[in-house]
Amino acid sequence: MNKQQGFSLIELLIVVAIIAIIAAIAVPSMLTSRMAANEAGAIQGCRTIGSAEVAYSAVNNQTYTDLATLVTGNFLDSRFGATGFNGFSYAVGAVTNGTAFDAVNTGFLAKPLTAGSTGRYDYGISADQVVRYMGMDGASVEAMCGTAACAAGDPIGTAK
Repeated sequence: MNKQQGFSLIELLIVVAIIAIIAAIAVPSMLTSRMAANEAGAIQGCRTIGSAEVAYSAVNNQTYTDLATLVTGNFLDSRFGATGFNGFSYAVGAVTNGTAFDAVNTGFLAKPLTAGSTGRYDYGISADQVVRYMGMDGASVEAMCGTAACAAGDPIGTAK
């Protein structure tokens, strides 16, 4: 009597199919979670830049400066330089509906390094210390603020 033990080809194919189905369900939600984490990091990065700008102005006769000076003056760490982190890069730019720091530094923007992959929106902070989100490169914002659509420049968490 020859008793062979093991799995048949059909059994193995069923197990592989089940693993493929589970992976097809899990991967998109993992990518969405990563994007949400990057966006939360960008919002916090904007708040950090706003705090650093206020701290710099308190020490320097109520004048504002750019990111490079904030980094070299140890108000921000070097990740806020040219390369960016957590899927976003940071730079000086105009914030929709924001109050300019001064004529040169209108505000600071966090832009996704890879549009649509690391983030859905541009985020910005201005002198009023409110983090706002905008559509990427001036595109319209499709997010909802309560029951009404958000407009570019609406503060984070606005309910209409």
